[in-house]
Amino acid sequence: MLSNFNQATRFDEFMRFALYDPQHGYYARGEQIFGRQGDFITAPELSPLFGQTLGKALREVLPRCNGVVYEFGAGTGQLACDILQTAGDLITQYNIVDVSAGLKPVQLAKLKALHGPQVEQKVRWLGQLPTELGGVVLGNEVLDATPVRRFKWQKDNPQEAWVQHLNGELRWVWKPADPVFATTISNLQAAHGPWPEDYESEIAEQSTAWVKTITERLNGLALMIDYGFHEALYYHPTRNKGTLRATSRHTAHDDFLVKVGEQDLTAHVNFSAIYDAMTDCGGDLEGYSHQGEFLLAHGILELAQKQPEFTHPTRGALMRQNLNTLLNEADMGEAFKVICWSKGVNAEGTRLAQVFLDKDRSGDL
Repeated sequence: MLSNFNQATRFDEFMRFALYDPQHGYYARGEQIFGRQGDFITAPELSPLFGQTLGKALREVLPRCNGVVYEFGAGTGQLACDILQTAGDLITQYNIVDVSAGLKPVQLAKLKALHGPQVEQKVRWLGQLPTELGGVVLGNEVLDATPVRRFKWQKDNPQEAWVQHLNGELRWVWKPADPVFATTISNLQAAHGPWPEDYESEIAEQSTAWVKTITERLNGLALMIDYGFHEALYYHPTRNKGTLRATSRHTAHDDFLVKVGEQDLTAHVNFSAIYDAMTDCGGDLEGYSHQGEFLLAHGILELAQKQPEFTHPTRGALMRQNLNTLLNEADMGEAFKVICWSKGVNAEGTRLAQVFLDKDRSGDL
């Protein structure tokens, strides 16, 4: 497999191979990467209250979107299960769009276990991006898994990271950035620097291209949840090693070139770039907030308190602990953001729109 990189390969292409190659890529491993026994745990796996609250938040906008949902990167199917639990009566069709075809049996089994065999009449799987997206588009931890271009700042000579197989191992190769990419890097430095010499970070061109495609095809509402920052924080001079990270067995590290296809590679999301990409294609921002604020405002505590075991001193301990992880500023509550935009349909007058007005952080973008 390392022979794929006998010639120098730009890092974003290496990252694409490491994550998405059908045979060797990380996501080809299927369900074993998720959960406490895997490499990482996402919010839906942490607590069903996450997806149930999201379902509540979408109830008023679903009729405006013909009751259609498109979920990208559905993982084990837990989020779909939980959204259908609190908004299923308003959902006419739930589409799962996932590059990992091997996860379909896992998702289907989980959906049937909770909603019965009739769930197949409502849920369908799509192997590619539809040409039209009429409905609600959802993505939880999708943007962070998009390949990024990595750069190093050197005055008058910005560098870009490439990867090459040399002497039995993969190594970094730094080459002068091409003129267009060098201009982009220099513009970021001028806006958010001065950066120290050899400052490293990432630019997620494929992420913004994906958002543009989604928005061009959208007739409805898009809602993305992920960890990241607005641009001024993303490229702050003190963040001089960027946000790229590898994760294996719930441990994050910066040895990105080992265990290719056996560890996760992610980068934080630059939400300002997402906002720019969306508005460039005619999208209207509905709101931007912290995950904790969003979930609290949509009644996650009320949902939790309705669970019989929630107040039990021992049986409810794990539920309360996981809920705290979702909401706490020191955990997912502030690190994760919620961004929502529309095209052709809006959320005006709904609870969703009011929450975004009350918890508005769009000024950061």
